[in-house]
Amino acid sequence: MIDPAGTAGAQVAGAGKNGLAEIFMNREAQKDLGCQLPQPSVPGLYEALLSKELLDISASIEIAPNYPGDSPFSMQWMAGLGKGSNYSLSVLSLGSHTGTHIDFPSHILRDGFPLDSYPPERFITPARVICVRNCDAVPAQALHDVNIQRGEAILFKTSNSFQGLMHNPTFRDEYVSLSPPAAELCVSLGAALVGIDYISVDRYEDESLPVHNILLKNDVLILEGIDLSAVSPGRYWLICLPLKIKDAEAAPVRAVLVGRSHES
Repeated sequence: MIDPAGTAGAQVAGAGKNGLAEIFMNREAQKDLGCQLPQPSVPGLYEALLSKELLDISASIEIAPNYPGDSPFSMQWMAGLGKGSNYSLSVLSLGSHTGTHIDFPSHILRDGFPLDSYPPERFITPARVICVRNCDAVPAQALHDVNIQRGEAILFKTSNSFQGLMHNPTFRDEYVSLSPPAAELCVSLGAALVGIDYISVDRYEDESLPVHNILLKNDVLILEGIDLSAVSPGRYWLICLPLKIKDAEAAPVRAVLVGRSHES
């Protein structure tokens, strides 16, 4: 079975006080990690963070659409300032696939890895945003003329973003999904994660979940429900850290892109 942390992940996790920054800025260190880190066209994470250029690609959880059958988000106040209490306290209720979230292999695979099998550095990765228009499902051809580098995340910006679907709480069953051939090509290209701008990579009516199966069986994590409406195509750093929940098959994330867009 694939090791979710991988040799590179273990080495990054074991880096010293300034290890991450040094690795991200040091090309020889990147070679030692099996080229899982950025190539010359992507600025180092440390440099990108210093630029303070962050794009929030997370949907607001209280207005994001809910997949039919999932538990809706709710927030109940148990105590509140000005209501006889000197503090505020709330209780949140939501499904693990609410809003912008990551799917892990245990979502569909009996022996698949759950969330807590993955180290934090797995959720910090160079990413490529690809814009795809005029399709019902992203075709494999969308990747043919794009320089994808192994270990990158691939994020698809489709008409879902142009229509603002992640800002509409009403679920739409006609959304742009990812085609199985495109998913297979993402695996062949060595993607670490694939993201799409609605709440499923599969078509709504396809209960066999072919795209989930193709990606998760190959340890390609799935980031669903991202909002790319204000994002230009190009290369970035992606940070999408989930809550640390034992045995979880999915979890909401606060996803951000860091750094300027770099086309190549």
